[in-house]
Amino acid sequence: MGVDLDAINHATRVVLDAVHPVRYAHYITPTNLTQVRTEFLDAHRAGSAVDPRFEYPPIPGELAAALDAARAAPTEVGPWREALERELTYARAGLAALHSRDPEAMTRYSQSQFGDVAAAVVVDAYRRLGEQPPTADTEATWNSDRVAATMGRVLVELGLDEWTVDHSDRMAARMSVVGRRRQVRVKRGVTFTGPTVQRLIVHEIGTHVLRTANGLRQPLHLLAHGIPGYLGTEEGLAVWHEQQAGMIDPDVMRRYALRVIACDTALRAGFRAVFDAVLPHTTTNEAFDLALRVKRGLIDTSAPGGYIKDHIYLGGFIEVTNHLDRHPGDHDLLMACKWPLSEVPLLRTLFDERSSMSPHHRVDEVVDLTRAIVAEG
Repeated sequence: MGVDLDAINHATRVVLDAVHPVRYAHYITPTNLTQVRTEFLDAHRAGSAVDPRFEYPPIPGELAAALDAARAAPTEVGPWREALERELTYARAGLAALHSRDPEAMTRYSQSQFGDVAAAVVVDAYRRLGEQPPTADTEATWNSDRVAATMGRVLVELGLDEWTVDHSDRMAARMSVVGRRRQVRVKRGVTFTGPTVQRLIVHEIGTHVLRTANGLRQPLHLLAHGIPGYLGTEEGLAVWHEQQAGMIDPDVMRRYALRVIACDTALRAGFRAVFDAVLPHTTTNEAFDLALRVKRGLIDTSAPGGYIKDHIYLGGFIEVTNHLDRHPGDHDLLMACKWPLSEVPLLRTLFDERSSMSPHHRVDEVVDLTRAIVAEG
């Protein structure tokens, strides 16, 4: 498969420069969330909760124009043109769903990115909830300053000098990775247990950072970008790494199971029904958050459908586990880039033709380094 790498890489830059400003998570985060949370939980305690209505930030008009302009960029080379055009098509569909806030459009877009909720994964989710009760809380002795410093040390020890740690209170998750900024983010003011720090280093750096860093070393720059469908593989691989390292957290797996149930319920019902479906297994606050995650992006949350993404954590773990049980040699393919399992046949061809290289950074290094650093106390 002879390819013009310069042409493909130029087209990739043009397309990604147009796609990245469509910050989907930002535009589906309600601006009235604090008020809605208080009103809903107060009404729930009074026995009168109703499906909430959300408000959102305005969407800049220039985003659509940039996507349209980028359509002229894709190269004529077969699979690469298809991949880049698919990226633009999905971004345009996502932007249309944001403008309309239509439940069916939002559902179609999220399913194009994250797939359907598999019936077998729903069964597995209920099984996990039945077999694994919540565990007792462990004292969290690692403050966010210490965790941020540890993350920075791991990056330096791995030779990832261009990566930085952003220690900020302007984030929802406790920890995340922004690959295009070469950044690991740690939420200021939160605390962690020692085992959680180990697990998150393997999850965030050992998977998300390394897949990006390895992809950036590839001759084909598109390999460093998570094309549609990649996230289930990436999150599944991260949990698989936790399991292989003996660091998996049963409570986190319960949360992933609850997310599957929330997704499955949201396809047929509104916000309150999702809340009611997960509430027997968790707290009222977490039940609200689970319902929020699948209904964010909608104005009228009483309608079926929504942002059906959260099944990928457990579903991706099951899919990756099944695949690597059958094809353990494919682990290198998956760690060399940010592409999904569905592209493994093409990745094998790229490796055979030396258009792609084996991963430079390996998760085993991260596991060993993490254990040593955390053991120092």
